[in-house]
Amino acid sequence: MEVLESLGGIARDLNELNVDMKTLKRVYTQKEGTRKIIQYGNDKYSFSLSKTIKPTIRCFGLTNRCSDGKFVFFADYDRVYKSLLYKNLDVLLERYPDSFDKFYIVKTGKEEYGMDGDIVGSYHVINFVKHSKSDIQEFLTFCDVDPDFVRIPNKTAHKTHVLRISEKFYEENGKVIKESPKFLEIYPSNKSNSGLECSYAHYKFFQDNWGNPTNIKHKFDKLTKVELHSYLTPQKESDK
Repeated sequence: MEVLESLGGIARDLNELNVDMKTLKRVYTQKEGTRKIIQYGNDKYSFSLSKTIKPTIRCFGLTNRCSDGKFVFFADYDRVYKSLLYKNLDVLLERYPDSFDKFYIVKTGKEEYGMDGDIVGSYHVINFVKHSKSDIQEFLTFCDVDPDFVRIPNKTAHKTHVLRISEKFYEENGKVIKESPKFLEIYPSNKSNSGLECSYAHYKFFQDNWGNPTNIKHKFDKLTKVELHSYLTPQKESDK
């Protein structure tokens, strides 16, 4: 049974070679980094299977839901030109001038220079003005965000967008593989506040974790609770 479960579809090929599956035994198991090698054999045949071991990576995130049922704008950019990020935000400000004030940008990984000299990085964008869920979905159609960021909320129980706030770490041993996000800048620096109602709870959480170097004033609601989630995430190439 163990052999059949490990071999899967290969078992059909072995049957065609008249290999008696009952005589196959596990010879040894060996781990090499993230690969697990299992060797099977009998008195006539010997072969190995290689399986990639995917460790469980956990992190903690903040959702964009306010306790009154409204939402703040979150966007998750993975490995994009910083100039493209700015263009996306400029489009939002141009198309929806009465819906946004300043955007807070957080860096979630190392920035590098692309071949054309532009900076490439991964970023989170937050705007504290409160909106309906349908408005948030509309705004995101003008953003070149990670596709999973748009798709996954409808497949989760909490039905919200989530931005990582903690380190990424292996659940098995707690080893950190990626540091927590770092505040980068406020964009655009010359835009005045809109006077729209903002989420005090999200702003306070942001301030407690990343500070507010410009001491910007907003028109806040009186709500104080945010939602946090612990979740599993796949390891990305940019995490290595």
